[in-house]
Amino acid sequence: MPEVTTKPQLVIQPIPLHRILREVLRHYTEYRELVNQDGRYHVIDYGYWVYNEDGTRNHKEDITISFWDLYEGINDLAPRKREAIFYNVILDMKQKDVAQIMGITTVSVGQYVEAGMIQLAKRYFSEVHDNNEQHTESSTDETDRETRTRAA
Repeated sequence: MPEVTTKPQLVIQPIPLHRILREVLRHYTEYRELVNQDGRYHVIDYGYWVYNEDGTRNHKEDITISFWDLYEGINDLAPRKREAIFYNVILDMKQKDVAQIMGITTVSVGQYVEAGMIQLAKRYFSEVHDNNEQHTESSTDETDRETRTRAA
């Protein structure tokens, strides 16, 4: 059988920040263990390239995330949002199983998770606006945010 190779899909627009937070929370328990070992690793620096339509690099998106900021943000969520995020994202349970535990529909699970992630992103990232859009920061703003995050 001939080998089928697929070209990786290039990111041509910045990833919404609430989606990045969701991916970070998928590794929350490992992240917590790392932080609890000695406290030095509470900040994650994450970066990815955004490409032009022709496949050339446009710019790099750099994001800094602090465990303690996420921890506080999760604790400040409404109980149902927090519960849905805990089961569906952090524990990686299927929506149908989460819905059964919470006594709600699978659609509601998705809505709670999405609303909770957007709320966390709005709290955590200044560039997330009420209409769910984000803008690219200048390097000075990014450095200032990184400094504030590391100091927290």
